[in-house]
Amino acid sequence: MKICVVTPYFETSEAWIQQAHTSVRDQTIEAHHILVCDGSAPAQLPDFKGMHIVLQRNYRDYGNTPRLIGCYQAMAMGADAIAFLDADNWYHPDHLEGLLKYAVEHRLDAIASSRMLHRLDGSAMGKCPTVDGRNFIDTNCLLVMKSAFHHMVAWTLMPQDVAAVMDQVVWNHMKDGGARMGFLNKASVAYRTRHASHYLAAGEQPPAEAVSRTDTHGDRYH
Repeated sequence: MKICVVTPYFETSEAWIQQAHTSVRDQTIEAHHILVCDGSAPAQLPDFKGMHIVLQRNYRDYGNTPRLIGCYQAMAMGADAIAFLDADNWYHPDHLEGLLKYAVEHRLDAIASSRMLHRLDGSAMGKCPTVDGRNFIDTNCLLVMKSAFHHMVAWTLMPQDVAAVMDQVVWNHMKDGGARMGFLNKASVAYRTRHASHYLAAGEQPPAEAVSRTDTHGDRYH
């Protein structure tokens, strides 16, 4: 079973990209990492193993076009499943194995997990209360099986005004198209959050870099 992980990035800290890449390499099952540089300076990772696609412009759509390009590359490489990971987040070591096992056992076309919230310094805050597989899913938690690859064009089907919530659009597009969907309530993704609401809910003062739901320009890949 060949799994590819697609990671778009734009002006992301190389230390964060390295952490994301290391988490892919450290999975308990083999995964092939596809980095897609969305028009910024390409990251220089000394121990990178995978495919690095460098785009000559920034598409300004929260990484959706780079994700679709990464999906095309994964398909060309003969992938049986495609997962997604933003460059400022990382996987727990058994993330992909857990999702794949659950998807195969339940004959699913796509599956998502829950996630852990982390502060910008990487320290853990707690399990995210909003990612539940019904009302909300996160791109970083998604695994799509080959049987649903044709739905991946949905990453770029919608206009710019909904680009920030395309993970929800893609999930619903698959569901409405008859894909068999599942949710594994295991927080196996570490999500480095900039959302002020997460800090406020935890009784903390949001950092200066925090964004609100109506101010996503500084949160390109979330």
